[in-house]
Amino acid sequence: MADGGRRRLLLGEYLPAILMIAAMAAAALSAGIIQRCAVPTKAPAPEAAARPTPEVEAEPVTEVEIEVNIPATEMTLFEGGAPLFRRRVAIGQGVYPTPEQESAIKRIEWNPWWFPPPEASWAKGAKPTPPGPGNPLGLVKMPLSSEILFHGTNKDWSVGRPASHGCMRMHNSDVSELAWYLQERFSEKRDPALRELYAKNRGTTYRVELTTQIPVRLFYRPVMARNDVLTFYPDHYNRVAGRKKAAIITELIRAGFDISNMDDAVVDGLATSWPTGTQVPIERIVMERHPPELHEAASCE
Repeated sequence: MADGGRRRLLLGEYLPAILMIAAMAAAALSAGIIQRCAVPTKAPAPEAAARPTPEVEAEPVTEVEIEVNIPATEMTLFEGGAPLFRRRVAIGQGVYPTPEQESAIKRIEWNPWWFPPPEASWAKGAKPTPPGPGNPLGLVKMPLSSEILFHGTNKDWSVGRPASHGCMRMHNSDVSELAWYLQERFSEKRDPALRELYAKNRGTTYRVELTTQIPVRLFYRPVMARNDVLTFYPDHYNRVAGRKKAAIITELIRAGFDISNMDDAVVDGLATSWPTGTQVPIERIVMERHPPELHEAASCE
């Protein structure tokens, strides 16, 4: 048999086997490519799996700041520039005055421990106090600077008085309301169930870092102009003694009133009597200015 015929005979015998092997190889190659390139559909990517979805969405954040007028023993929280709520605070005693300062709240501690300040003579011999009914910090503390705090108290009678060692005590219900308001809007721990957790485990301290520092301003103004009235407060630290008239005039100017038409006798009387707790209408002090009368000009003829 010629060589050409022999080759055609061999090819005819082995062609089906060759085609089968080629098909199997192609299928295996295809399966390998698909296996390497496929994206799993059941399990999320590691990055997605590690990113928790918050259970409670944050409320839209608006600008918030806190002010304390020390003589008024009053804390005001402003939201978007408008007063949202006011609460009474205890301020420092005369020998431990609450300082004027600008600071910020950066964290909240629920069920805090109390540790005696190491350099404070009044705390000499005192021991750390765990969370509980006997803790002088009450249910919550929010540090500022210079070891000054907003905190609760186990002495409700002291709120509204100069009774602390410099910190601002609040009723436990008020300081808890303030703390949760800040935590709900400016932290990652917004789940309302956390409040129940803090209340249930009074012996455990929970620390919450705020994502935004809350500005706090402490100032000393024993007379304040608000809503067109002057309100007088005790000069607890005797900082305007001998210059009470100047304090009244300064407050009127600060509030934007024109003192050029001021009734000097009324201001003198208020400076002498200093009617603590009294609201005096500013219209009694700054008399209404009448426009000058206009007359026709004389004829030039």
